[in-house]
Amino acid sequence: MMVSSIFLLACNVDTKEMGRGKVELKRIENPTNRQVTFSKRRNGLLKKSFELSILCDAEVALLIFSSSGKVYQFASHE
Repeated sequence: MMVSSIFLLACNVDTKEMGRGKVELKRIENPTNRQVTFSKRRNGLLKKSFELSILCDAEVALLIFSSSGKVYQFASHE
């Protein structure tokens, strides 16, 4: 019993050290990096919106306006 408790404690310590660090929130100066980040995060937001609408039976609407003037949208429906 004691051995398994120690093992679980060791596993918890390791998982706390894993993961990504905090992202500094400031404008990305490099236009290519900014566009790549925008595309990835836009797709992530659209996916999360879809998941929220399905999992929680919620009606969700999302509008994203890019700096180039393009509009991206998601709307759930019953």
